[in-house]
Amino acid sequence: MVFLTGQGLDRAEKWVSIVGMVVSVSLSAAGLLLGWLTWRRAQTVRVRRTGDATARGPGSRANSGAVGGSAHGQTVVEDTGSAGATAGGRANTGVDRSR
Repeated sequence: MVFLTGQGLDRAEKWVSIVGMVVSVSLSAAGLLLGWLTWRRAQTVRVRRTGDATARGPGSRANSGAVGGSAHGQTVVEDTGSAGATAGGRANTGVDRSR
């Protein structure tokens, strides 16, 4: 305030406009960065330490990890057991979400 008071009305108005633009651009960039980081995290799929998957016979499917993504974009599968399918069956110990 003391700085702007000593500048006169015309120059003070210019300083306020410049500072306002810098703050506005900085906040906009921060908002874009936060939005990008949030979107990137929403697309995360992590699968760790899964068990064995064994499929025997025609049409059999076995899964111990993740086959489809989550509806909200994040799928985390950890420490699953073993999955086995025979004679056209399906077995799953993680996330499947198949159609």
